[in-house]
Amino acid sequence: MEQNSVCIIKSDKYNYPKADELFRPSICYAEYPYKQDIAQEENHVYQMVRDGLHMCGFDTAHYGTSDWNPLGEFIKPGERVLIKPNLVLHENLGGYGEECLYTHPSVTAAVVDYVIIALKGKGKIVIGDAPLQECVFDILLDTSGYSKLVEYYKTKEIDIEIVDFRNTKTYIQDGIHYQQTDECADHGTIVQMNEISLFAEKTKKELQKLRITNYDPRILQQHHNSHKHEYNISNEVLLADVIINMPKPKTHRKAGITGALKNLVGINANKEYLPHHTLGSSKEGGDAYQNSSFWLKVANYLLDQSNIYTREGKIETAKKYVNAYKKVYQKGNRSSNEKYWEGSWYGNNTIWRTIVDLNRIMLYADKFGIMTDKVQRKSFIIGDMVISGEKEGPLEPSPKKAGILVFGMNPICVDKVVASLMGFNYSDIPSISNREIYKGRCAFTEYRYVDIVSNENMWNQRELEDIRQKASLKFEPTMGWEDKLGSPKKQVICETIKSKGCRVAIFGAGKKGIAITDYLQKRGVKVETFCDNDVSKQGKIVWNKIYCIAPEKLDASYLCIITTPEKYNDAVIEQLKKVGIEEYCLI
Repeated sequence: MEQNSVCIIKSDKYNYPKADELFRPSICYAEYPYKQDIAQEENHVYQMVRDGLHMCGFDTAHYGTSDWNPLGEFIKPGERVLIKPNLVLHENLGGYGEECLYTHPSVTAAVVDYVIIALKGKGKIVIGDAPLQECVFDILLDTSGYSKLVEYYKTKEIDIEIVDFRNTKTYIQDGIHYQQTDECADHGTIVQMNEISLFAEKTKKELQKLRITNYDPRILQQHHNSHKHEYNISNEVLLADVIINMPKPKTHRKAGITGALKNLVGINANKEYLPHHTLGSSKEGGDAYQNSSFWLKVANYLLDQSNIYTREGKIETAKKYVNAYKKVYQKGNRSSNEKYWEGSWYGNNTIWRTIVDLNRIMLYADKFGIMTDKVQRKSFIIGDMVISGEKEGPLEPSPKKAGILVFGMNPICVDKVVASLMGFNYSDIPSISNREIYKGRCAFTEYRYVDIVSNENMWNQRELEDIRQKASLKFEPTMGWEDKLGSPKKQVICETIKSKGCRVAIFGAGKKGIAITDYLQKRGVKVETFCDNDVSKQGKIVWNKIYCIAPEKLDASYLCIITTPEKYNDAVIEQLKKVGIEEYCLI
C-alpha cells in the first residue's frame, strides 16, 4: 500500500456484534489462529477488516491460505505493537449511546488477531489511550467488552494488556473538577519540541493566553512559553515499534472532525500540556469566541480563578468563582449575541497546532523522547465508521450509520477522505489543510493526490471533491462549525420554510435553539419566538431581541423547530399537537 493510498470498505449492515462471543469471526477463515472459537452470530465487522487488509494489497500471494499474514509487511516477530483506539469517555453525554462514541472492540478484536498472526508468538501487544479526564476507564472497559476481549487473549497466553495512559483523573461535583488520583504518578516522558512546535511562532503575550478548559492556566504556561514547548507522552507510545492508529471518525466541536490526526491527542499523559484554545475574541487575536465582549473577558477571568483555587485545594473559594462565572458568562453571551465559547467553533486557531505537534512526536521522537529527523516507528490507520458520530461530537455525538471502515498509511490522506465522506471540504479544516504542516523539521510529506480504492463503486478511484459533492454521507457538523462546513438538514429546513411562507417558532431556548435561529436569520428567514417548558426562560429575551414564551401560547399558524434532546421529542410533539401544530422539524 502506498503512502497516499486510502481504502474504504463499505457494508450494508450498520451494527456491531455483541461481546457475548468475544467478537470472534463467524467464518473459519484459513488464516484464523483460533479455529475452535467461531461465533454463532454473524460478524460482518470481522469480514470488513479482513476485506480491507486484502484490498490494501497486503500479502496478496498468500491470501486465502493459512499463511496469509497481511500485517507482516510492517509487524515483525518480537516487536512491541501499540493499538491506539479512541476511548474518549465511558458514556455519551448526549444520551445517544456509546456505539457512536468510541472505537468498537469488535473492530479492535479483528485487528488484534492479525497482529498475533504477524508476531508469530513473539512480542507484546498494548491497547491504550488517554481518555477525557472524567472518563471512568473501568466502566468503559466492562460495558464495551474490552475487558472480556483482553482476558480472552490472555487465556491464549498472548502477551497483551490494556492501559490507561492518564496520569491524572478528575470527577465533577458542583461545577468543580476534583482531582481523583495521585499527581505523582507518571507514566509518561517529557518530549521537548521547542522550535519544532507549531506554537514556536507565537509571541509571549499570545502564549500566555493559551488555555485548556477546567485546568489551572499556570500549569499550561509552564509547558508552553517563550522558552520551551513540551508534551508528556505515554511511555507505551515511545516504546512501540509499530502503532496501529484506530480512530472513531466523527464530528468535533473544536477541530471540526476527529480522525486519524486528532486521535493522537490521546498519546499525551497529562492534559495540562495540551493547548486547546486562546483567550479572547477573534478580533483580539484569540479564538475562544467571535465577538468582542467586556463581560466575556470577565467570565474568562472568573473561570481561570476557579481553576486556580481548585488546584490549590481552596474548594469553597473556587465554588464562589464558578458561580460568579456562570452568571457573568450568561450576561456576556446575551449582550454580545455570542454563539461560541472555549474555542468550540470554526475559528479555533489553536487545537490544530497541538494535533500536528503530537503527530510529529509519534513519528519522530525516539524511545527516550528525543526528537530526531528520522521516522522512529511504523504506523498504520484503521478508522471505525461502522456507526460514526455527527452533530455535537466528540462527547455528545448522534449516531450516523455509515457502515464504513477506512484504512491508510498517512493520517492526512485518511482525514481528507474522512472529511469528504462526511460531506465537508477538507480545506476548511486546519489540522488537515494548513500549509504549516508541511514546513520545517519533522514536516509531513505532501501528497497532491489521494488514491482511493473501495468495494463501493461511487468511491472507488474517485476524486475527493467528486465524493464530497456527489457521494457523501451528508454528516451534520457541530453547531460551531455549521457556518464553515454547512448543514444539509438545516438547509432543507430553511428551503421548506421559505416555500411555505409560514411563521416560525423554536422549541428549546438553549444552544441548539440559538444556533438554528442564527442560521435561519442569516438566510433571510424570520424567527418570531422561542418557546420552552423552563418557566425561568419564559418572558425573557433569548437571542437577538427574540423572546421566549410558554408552549401553550403557540397556535396552529406556526411551524415549530424542535431542538430539545432526542429523549424529549415524543413529549414535545404531543404538546404541539395539543395546541394544533402539525408541522414541525426535528434538529
